[in-house]
Order: sequence, then structure tokens, then C-alpha cells
Amino acid sequence: MNTDWTEIAEHSVQALGVQRGEHVEIIDHAGRYAVLLEFVLAIERRGATPRVELLPPDLLPRMLSTSPIASLSEWDRHRIEWIKHADRVLALEGYRPDLDVDSEALETWIHATDRIEAVEEQRKLPFMLIAVPTEERANSLGLDLSELEATLLPALRVNGAELEVEIIRTRQMLDTAGTLVVQGNGHQLKLDIQGRNWLQDTGEIPDTDGPRSVQPVVNLPAGSVYTTVQETSAAGSLFLPRVNNAENVVFHFRDGRVDEIQTDSGAESVTRMFDQHSGEPRRISHIGIGLNPRLHRELDWALVDEHRQGSVFIAFGENRYLGGENESSLNIDFVLPSATVIADGRLVVDNGKLLA
Repeated sequence: MNTDWTEIAEHSVQALGVQRGEHVEIIDHAGRYAVLLEFVLAIERRGATPRVELLPPDLLPRMLSTSPIASLSEWDRHRIEWIKHADRVLALEGYRPDLDVDSEALETWIHATDRIEAVEEQRKLPFMLIAVPTEERANSLGLDLSELEATLLPALRVNGAELEVEIIRTRQMLDTAGTLVVQGNGHQLKLDIQGRNWLQDTGEIPDTDGPRSVQPVVNLPAGSVYTTVQETSAAGSLFLPRVNNAENVVFHFRDGRVDEIQTDSGAESVTRMFDQHSGEPRRISHIGIGLNPRLHRELDWALVDEHRQGSVFIAFGENRYLGGENESSLNIDFVLPSATVIADGRLVVDNGKLLA
């Protein structure tokens, strides 16, 4: 076991704000048992009680392909009760395999997880999502696990004070902006952000004595600023090199919604991504800029790449937990390669390089 994980687990639990006597839900999507134990131990050391939900990459496809639909429809029965008593949630994100399973089984399970997430959001539970390198993720990138850890672990350890410097510098260019223009690969998308607040991810849950207005969500690696958009404002087109199984995807927007999708291949997987979700999954949830100075390469891993300094990311679907007004069971992020961002005519990111 890399001893860095002891330090990272302690840092994460402190940043999540875990207090003595609390109940902390751990959702393990990584499947690295030794790493999981470091987080369990860090929570125990603070006098809190961890409860672990095991959903590693090799379990989820088997569960969905072999469990009766009736069982999947009740997957949330006890889990909702557990989350009603939780004080905080910590999720370990590893490698999510393509779920080539029966669509009814997947949809049934998604609806069950949506009900759990709705309780988390309604209770505004502090939530931390941590990128955990795994053999599967390393193999998909053509790396050894040790190489992936060497790339990622320094970014996981960056403290909030260092990130705050980058955030303040960047927000000076963004806080008063009313419109954003996003350009990339010959396409341009215009967004209205009037009346929306810029949020920031320092990797630390802010202290509060009173009720929260939104659910606090942070990531590790951390380091970004982001904002919701006026839900009907998105106009123009947006290019992504890959979405699910589709290559060279162009989303065309009208009245804030994706109303046309062009791809070189795999268009049905993109359509299915939207159509299997409720609410308004075709609207933009939020847009953000990565600021972590310790990330120096893209890893084709949205949770990590969206925090690389100068990266631009965009999300679709639910955003009420961020103070927006769009309701959807979809909440997914994409990183825009070498994008440019212009705020009220001022260049902020130029071809993937932050100009702050």
C-alpha cells in the first residue's frame, strides 16, 4: 500500500468536515480494498461511524445482469433509510465499465439510485467524490498503476489555501460577467449567466452553523470555479470528441436544449443517454474552469481532467443542488478539449490555457 493514501484519507476526512459521533456513508466504486480501509480508519479515528456501500467495477455489471427486476426496483428500500440517518457522504470513484446489460434492469436501478440521491439533495448532505486510481483505469490509459498514482496523488494532496489563490485570481475575471462564449473545434456556444453565482471547489466543505441553501459537493482532486446558466439560454453548438460510444459529437442547441445531435458514429448511445433520464436532461446544468496547478496532463477521466488548470468542463441535467432550476435524473460532466472561454468579451481561457 502506498503510504500516501493514509495522508490523503486523513486530509479528505478532515476536508469533508467529519465530526465525532457522526454517521458517514462511504460508497466504494473503486474496488481497492486497502485504499478503502484507509478511509474507514480515518473516519474511525475522528470518532465517527462509517458504513460502506460496495459497488466495485466487477460487481455492478454482474448485479444488473443477474438480479431480478423486482429486486432492482427495491434496491433503495433500506438504503434510503440509511441515508436519512447519515451526516456526510464520501464516494470513491475508480473505473466505471460500460454497462452492457438489459436496458430495463439498468433503468430500474437508475431510478432506485435517483430516489436515494433525491434524499441526499433534500437533506443537503455534504458530499465528497474522490478519484481513486485503479488497475482498470490505468490499463485503459496504457499506464501502470504506479504511473497513474504518480500523476494523480500530488493533485489529491493540494490544500485549500493553495487552491484559494488560484480561485480568487480567476474569479476577478468572471464574477461580474453576464454572458459566456465557449469556442472549440470550429463551434461556438453562448450562455447567459445573469443572476447566477460562481461557485468554487477547494476540496473542503465550508463550515456553517445554520441551514444550507444548497448541497455542498466537493471533489478530489479539487480546484475549479463553476456556475449554473439560465436554463433556456444556451444557443449555438458544442463539440465533444467522444460521448459514450459516439465519436466527434456536435450538440446543437435551441432555447437552451439539445435539439439536434451529429456524430461520426454511435449516435444512438448519445440519444439513449438522454432519453433514459427524466426531467430535462438535454439542458446544461453548469459550466466550469479547472484550476489545480498539480495536474499537468489529461487522463481521459472527467473527474480528474476537469480540474486541470485551464480545462473547461460542461455538465448536463440536474443543477438544483447548485442553486439552479433544472430538474433531471441525469447529472454528467464532459471536459472540452483545448477550449476557449470569453466572459463579456474578455478572454479568460485561450485554447486550454488559463489567462488569469
